[in-house]
Amino acid sequence: MIRQDYFIRVIRAFFDALARAMNINDIEDRSKAIHDLYEQYLGGYEFYQNATVDEALEHLTKYPEDQRIDRAEMLAELYYVEADTRAYPINETLLERALTLFEYVDRQGKLYSADRLQKMEDIRQRIASKS
Repeated sequence: MIRQDYFIRVIRAFFDALARAMNINDIEDRSKAIHDLYEQYLGGYEFYQNATVDEALEHLTKYPEDQRIDRAEMLAELYYVEADTRAYPINETLLERALTLFEYVDRQGKLYSADRLQKMEDIRQRIASKS
């Protein structure tokens, strides 16, 4: 129970830090803040930039099973936010990864999230507009 309470605090801290990063106007500073979030909450920024979604999900197995869905959602959020700081085609790749992870979380997770569904729809529209 204590471990679960601790992880809930970790999730809250992550989303608070992500919100602060999103409010940074300078793109370079925002990118640095996002990079730091990868390192702090998931580890290995470079790994996640080069990994396929399957490899990323496999990498998340290093965490306890009850944390993996939430960690996958954290990664999806980072990809989603980072896409706004990167140019085409990297931003599209990040959006595709985010969408795949959001869909995975939506299928595997136990919690309904209107916010997640909205982000998934936003990503689909953004990708479709580039095609």
